[in-house]
Amino acid sequence: MNSLYTRIFLSFWAVLVLVVAGAVGVTWLVLAERGDEMPRASVELIQGAALALRDGGESGLMSWLVSTRSRRPGLRVLAVNEAGRELLGRSLPPWVSRPPLSDVPAAAVLPVIPSRPVPQIVAPDGRHYGLIVLPPKREYGMLGLPETRLAVLLLALAATGVASWALTRSISRPVRALGAATRDLARGNLDIQLDPAVSARRDELGTLGRDFDAMALRLRDLLKGREQLLRDVSHELRSPLARMRVAVGLARQPGSDVARQTERIEGEIERLDRLIGQVLNLSRLDAQTGTSFEEEVDLVELMDGIARDAAFEAQARQVEVRWEPPREPHIVRGNTALLASAVENVVRNAVSYTAPSSTVRLSLERTGDLQRIAVSDQGPGVPEAELERIFEPFHRVAESRARDSGGDGIGLAITARVMAAHRGTATAENALGGGLLVSLTVPGLERAA
Repeated sequence: MNSLYTRIFLSFWAVLVLVVAGAVGVTWLVLAERGDEMPRASVELIQGAALALRDGGESGLMSWLVSTRSRRPGLRVLAVNEAGRELLGRSLPPWVSRPPLSDVPAAAVLPVIPSRPVPQIVAPDGRHYGLIVLPPKREYGMLGLPETRLAVLLLALAATGVASWALTRSISRPVRALGAATRDLARGNLDIQLDPAVSARRDELGTLGRDFDAMALRLRDLLKGREQLLRDVSHELRSPLARMRVAVGLARQPGSDVARQTERIEGEIERLDRLIGQVLNLSRLDAQTGTSFEEEVDLVELMDGIARDAAFEAQARQVEVRWEPPREPHIVRGNTALLASAVENVVRNAVSYTAPSSTVRLSLERTGDLQRIAVSDQGPGVPEAELERIFEPFHRVAESRARDSGGDGIGLAITARVMAAHRGTATAENALGGGLLVSLTVPGLERAA
């Protein structure tokens, strides 16, 4: 009984068998109770039996019974003496009581005593005989079996067995498939997918199957993303390390400018530190551990500070940062530091890529239940095929340009993770007049009056 299949099958079958057995038993009792109501013999038969008994006594009654059987083969007429024995020695139905009839008071020649289960006729010598008329007896019951009730019981057992097997199989088969798929997933087979017949079911097991497929797909994407992140981090770390080795080698040469090489090494160390910090932030965002998202953040105040800092930095390239704050607060629930980091990454990216002496525009508006932050620049834009990939870690549209601008290829990836953690989105599209338009959306929060 350790098998779920066996337990379900036997449980369902036992319940169904009990129900059917109870129904058959009740029917049996009802039929027996109805059988106790002995069919009333017709007046014609009683008259014939009474005349035969009057004219020929017990032997005449026996002769009448024999002739009646030959004349009416489908009709069964039994005669019981006072000792409870059938005159022709035939078996009596189980519902017929067999007490001696001597205690029955004398009755007329054609009595049908309502208080007695068996009509009686009286011989000239005063002996009483009970007359029983039974309906025609079928030699074979249902399905050719000699007993209909046995056939019904066997049919019920077969039907409930098949129904229990089908129901058990429909439940246990998806469970076994889920178990096998889970074991494959535990062994590292991330490409595992359930049988479509299981996922296509419209019951709870089908929902469970679809959830399993979604979980396996999510795990596959996460692990592949982690592997890609490790490869990208390894690649990004090699470049500053290689430049540091070159600087150390140059510093060791006679007559070299040690101060210049030391400054270069310090710059690469800062780059490594910044890169490692961003990778750690990205990992924390993926895990979402130890971070509170329950602060009430006013995006207008947040954007004001970012716009001032960006305008100060943009002066070096003669870039204008244009920001017109809304008059009313725009409140969201989340983490102030993470949201500021996400928006700042987009704004700095726009300032870095926009054309010199151009404008970077910032806007904030409410669209339905969402707060939308838009950042647009006047740079070269992004090829359509690359628009979705710019939010991937370490992805660069132009390798040399990103490095010249100081980018690490991870800022927009952090932005996308932050927005996802706030149940929002980060999208990018090429503006109609040129440049890139990045939109950040996050669910808004109504401030209580």
